[in-house]
Amino acid sequence: MPSTRSSTSPVKINCNFTTCPAHDQVTNRTFGSSSEECPEYFKWIHEDLSPWKDTGITLEMVESADKLAYIRIVVVKGRVYLKKFKWVFQTRDVFNIWGILQLLRLYPGELPDLDIMFECGDMPVIKKSDYQGSEAAKIPPMFHYCGSDSTFDITFPDWSFWGWPELQIQPWETLKEELEEGNHKVKWKDRVPYAYWKGNIWTGHVRQDLVKCNVSEKQDSGTLIYHVDWQHEEQMRFKHTNLASQCTHRYKIYAEGNAWSVSEKYIVACDSMSLLITPDYYDFFTRSLIPTIHYWPVRKNDKCRSITFAVNWGNNHTQEAQEIGKAGSKFIQEELKMKHVYDYMFHLLYRYGKLLKYQPTVPEGAAEMCLESMVCGGRGLEKTYMFDSMVKGPSDSSPCIMHEPFDSATLQALIERKASLTKQVEKWEAGEN
Repeated sequence: MPSTRSSTSPVKINCNFTTCPAHDQVTNRTFGSSSEECPEYFKWIHEDLSPWKDTGITLEMVESADKLAYIRIVVVKGRVYLKKFKWVFQTRDVFNIWGILQLLRLYPGELPDLDIMFECGDMPVIKKSDYQGSEAAKIPPMFHYCGSDSTFDITFPDWSFWGWPELQIQPWETLKEELEEGNHKVKWKDRVPYAYWKGNIWTGHVRQDLVKCNVSEKQDSGTLIYHVDWQHEEQMRFKHTNLASQCTHRYKIYAEGNAWSVSEKYIVACDSMSLLITPDYYDFFTRSLIPTIHYWPVRKNDKCRSITFAVNWGNNHTQEAQEIGKAGSKFIQEELKMKHVYDYMFHLLYRYGKLLKYQPTVPEGAAEMCLESMVCGGRGLEKTYMFDSMVKGPSDSSPCIMHEPFDSATLQALIERKASLTKQVEKWEAGEN
């Protein structure tokens, strides 16, 4: 299977164009067949699109989301257009659009025309409570980085898969390899036998509360919390925030920020047993992580005692703790390859496009986006990460084979299994306490 990364001789970009150059729309291209089944988490695509399964998606539904959306992305005959509604934090929108351009480069001519409203903030915004009764036929389809049990937002891979220049976080294909190498620098038994979290404590009440769990002269909680001042780190050229060098503790804590956090994939990839404080949000792959298999669940309402118990349990059950850490890391390394990220995007957008009951057209005020316009307009690390994450060219194989939707019994069994395993941990905690 080909790499999606750019070659050592990067694709030449002609910056002499004042507009995007003409490209012939690829049609009737022949792919080699794929024998690979998609990872199990692809099944959630069916769940995310289920609100529109019977009604389809009308132009009115899409445009009703314009007051909440940050950007509108339209694809017509393989060309990408952007209309911006709001200021977007850092380069979130830039790299999400870049990712879609790479997808179209990987599978040219394979996607239908698209009309996408995209939310680039932290919180999912399409509340289920607003669309009950007769309003259920008017749900606006909104693409977003995360969703929740109380919202209809459609989860989509976040911008950091193509790079996060503001924090000097490299594109995922490069970073994933560095994380794997970092795992081998310190053996699990030689790692610090404490739980570790590092980040901005001011984003979200969970993190602010987590500070109370820190080791002090009064308590040996088994928990080390480090606040990161990102402005200071930028001045220090991010010397102390290299992700591949942070796999040095037996346990790593995941705590949501204002909503879901990009950091989850970096934490779970560390071979350390991941301690997930009960999340309210999920992204496109995390719904298939299983407690006590891929991570250890931590109660949000008693997180300090819960973390301390997890550390003590792990230090007394080192083989089991290592297995949980390695299972989580293996999931990230094998199930979250960049090829799978693109295939997830492909299957989601293909099915979304087939639900549209109208022919998308370029909206007034939209600007065309292409490799040339984005690379030539980029500077510094933004431009570097674009080259680093650029797809070489069309894939010689088709996307992975998509699963059928969950049947109701299987989905219910999965939900009940996760709840049962979490309750088992809570019983162990209660028994000790």
